[in-house]
Amino acid sequence: MKHKIIEKKVSPELWNRPIPICPEEIPHLGKEDYEQRLERLWNMPQAKDLETIIVYGDREHYSNIEYFTSYDPRWEESLLLLPKGGKPSILVGNEGIGYVPKVPLDIDVVLYQTLSLMGQPNDKSSALADIFREKISWQGGKVGIIGFKAYDRSKHTLEGIVTDLPYYMVETLCQIVPKDALVNATGLMADCEYGLKHHLSAKEIVIFEAAGTRVSRGILNCLRTMKPGMTEVEAGMQCQFTGSPGNMHPNINFGEKNVALGLNSPTEWTHLEYGSPAGVGYGLRGSLVHKCGMYIRDKADLPEDRAGYVDEFAVPYFENVVSWYEMMKIGTSCGDIYDMVDRELGLEAWGCTLNPGHLTHTDEWTNSPIYRGSNIPVRSGMAFQCDYTVTKKEPFMSAHMEDGLVIADSELRDAVAQLSPSCWERILNRREFIRGELGIKLPEEVLPLSDLSCVFFPYMADTSIVLACE
Repeated sequence: MKHKIIEKKVSPELWNRPIPICPEEIPHLGKEDYEQRLERLWNMPQAKDLETIIVYGDREHYSNIEYFTSYDPRWEESLLLLPKGGKPSILVGNEGIGYVPKVPLDIDVVLYQTLSLMGQPNDKSSALADIFREKISWQGGKVGIIGFKAYDRSKHTLEGIVTDLPYYMVETLCQIVPKDALVNATGLMADCEYGLKHHLSAKEIVIFEAAGTRVSRGILNCLRTMKPGMTEVEAGMQCQFTGSPGNMHPNINFGEKNVALGLNSPTEWTHLEYGSPAGVGYGLRGSLVHKCGMYIRDKADLPEDRAGYVDEFAVPYFENVVSWYEMMKIGTSCGDIYDMVDRELGLEAWGCTLNPGHLTHTDEWTNSPIYRGSNIPVRSGMAFQCDYTVTKKEPFMSAHMEDGLVIADSELRDAVAQLSPSCWERILNRREFIRGELGIKLPEEVLPLSDLSCVFFPYMADTSIVLACE
């Protein structure tokens, strides 16, 4: 190992006297911000051949429409039609029509009731083909469709566009525009290098940091108040949920069965016990925090078949995550980060089935540049989740220390500090704790969004003890 890992007793002011969030410093995105986003979209070289861009959204895939309008579909699907040089239009259903006035842009609102839930009134809308004819600009060029994923064409046998836009929408669109004029334009939002959501502004960073602060403090409160016999739902009540929209469902899981499921919601009937696996996590838009390990007070609480959990499992994992953070420097190849994790830990041997880290925005996983052979460099403006779970099956053990971070050069850091002094002070306190108490050589460009960044609790029943570098 490159680092000598020790157990360390800590009581940081970061946790005990936290700097409060100042609501007046959190930016409210307004008309000018959304107009600038639309302008940036049309100024992208990758958009130069597009005459209209169509953006799809639904409850799960709200992020792209919200990015341009502040409108996030709730019960219904929605379409945003963006003709180049023309007035945007947004199609909403019966329940969206009351919610859509939150859009600050000069935009045409079209009631298209087919987007509504089944059984609701559907007698006042024009046909979708007629709406498309009126609102879409096409003079023989290309029409871009932003769904929620781009697709590797080599994995498909379809002719023409591969898109997740609903079938009836695509077929109707093809009555107006030839199918060979349609292109999947989701990369405009989510490509690892040029995608708009991977070039964060200072405003976005401040907003995401407030989310990370709230989530991490709720997770810490939950961990500190967990007691044997507590149900997952009872523990979840300690996470201090604010009602703010999430980017995932809460994962509060106790016991081998539920922790192994990975994505399970908290239950009323599963109780916390010493010596059992436990995981606690949830996310708000812009930041997710998850901590997973063994609910033990010390090594004596470990079952005999898991006696090596701390030294042989948790310590190597933590040491690898330390290296991950220390490599997060502007210009570092994301492929080199992947290779480091695989070489020094072993992705397959440690049960890591996904990428060791990914990009994020208001949607939790936008894309990942961290894969074998990637030449994509770490760049200022990227928001990452340090997110790779390690798992052993026989006997079952799992560990996870996920938090959000942003990469920011000196200019972007200065902009954040000027925009929100309290946000910047929290970031500085975290960096001081990570470097001073945890002994991690955190690069200057890494902005930790969570009070629990780089923190691993080897004994989840004792949050005063963490792993650290000597």
